[in-house]
Amino acid sequence: MEDVYQAYLALLRSLGESMDQLSALAQKKVAAANGDDLMALDEVMKQEQAMTLAFRGMEQTREKLLAQMNCGNVSLSRLPERFPPAMQGPAREAVAVLQKQYQNYQKESEAARVVLERHLREIDAIITDMGGAPAPQQGGPGYVPPPPPDTPPSMKTDFRA
Repeated sequence: MEDVYQAYLALLRSLGESMDQLSALAQKKVAAANGDDLMALDEVMKQEQAMTLAFRGMEQTREKLLAQMNCGNVSLSRLPERFPPAMQGPAREAVAVLQKQYQNYQKESEAARVVLERHLREIDAIITDMGGAPAPQQGGPGYVPPPPPDTPPSMKTDFRA
């Protein structure tokens, strides 16, 4: 049974390493956006998507381990109390480290979001200054494609023949 608890601690450490990687990617995202490097930004976003898939696998592993430990509805902060007494210290430490890594990721992620939103507003302003249509203000977030242009009669094909 102790193997399950060891496996869970290893999972927590792995999650922490992934959080550190996500924090580094958020920093790269800020640098790419500030450097107007769209190719680098695209690459960072692809790496984030790949990590998302890895997180799905970790989540499945976590659920299986929690079920084996009989801790399905226990919060992360209370989980060390459910470990065997000899393992509670390492479990508390692993949880504290993971929580700190998550807080660091949240900080880096928020900084990246702010920078990206600022750049998007700048792009909207440039498009508006160039005579383009301003971004729609109502309707919520997301891309709304412009209506298709009218096709000249000379470009239409008659398929009845």
